[in-house]
Amino acid sequence: MADLAALQQTLGVSFNDLSLLEQALVHSSYINERPGFAPTSNERLEFLGDAILGFIVAEELYQRFPQFSEGEMTKLRSSLVCRDALSRIARAISLGNYLYLGRGEEVSGGRHKPANLVGALDCTIWTI
Repeated sequence: MADLAALQQTLGVSFNDLSLLEQALVHSSYINERPGFAPTSNERLEFLGDAILGFIVAEELYQRFPQFSEGEMTKLRSSLVCRDALSRIARAISLGNYLYLGRGEEVSGGRHKPANLVGALDCTIWTI
């Protein structure tokens, strides 16, 4: 597994249980090539991370912008949690460097694919 000390430093978080962070970074292609590998892929965590991120952003917008209508808050939230915005954040923290990918996904540029980056970012948010 990758050395996650640098990622923890970038995130400003020290994990007591690194297995959660590792799981957040495991793509299903990695599991497919390693039967019996302990952590599962990040697919289910992505569901939770996406929901948590949406809630945190919604609550922050609600508190910061009491003058905004529901429609305005929805539009702003959508722009903040869209694939483009989240993939930029993931690239800014070099999250792709920490992904556990199968050989095929690695060769096809999986470390730079927005879907992989956003999924891993959602999962990483859940672990924090």
